[in-house]
Amino acid sequence: MKNEINMRQYGLSETVEKSAERFEDLTVSRVLSQEKGIYRLVSSQGEKWGEISGKFQYRIQAKSEYPAVGDFVMTDWNHSGGNAIIHHVLPRKSSFIRKAAGEKTEEQVWMF
Repeated sequence: MKNEINMRQYGLSETVEKSAERFEDLTVSRVLSQEKGIYRLVSSQGEKWGEISGKFQYRIQAKSEYPAVGDFVMTDWNHSGGNAIIHHVLPRKSSFIRKAAGEKTEEQVWMF
């Protein structure tokens, strides 16, 4: 049996746990990195690649609603071995949102 990861080392707080309570069938995970729609996640069950669910993607209205590095997200950890599926981004404690580089008027999120 694998050792569980202590999510407190990754910044899990009582506030985050309280926000996660309403998603009882999902796992709290933290976004470690992101590249081209694939996310590296960590949860108490280990590290795994993840992607956002189709339903979640459909609900997104602004780029800033996508998961960013440092966000806590609620995932279906998918114990059968495939990628985890991200269903929700929990409320951010702090973030910096600026205009993304280029001609388009898009937002870019920075967590700190």
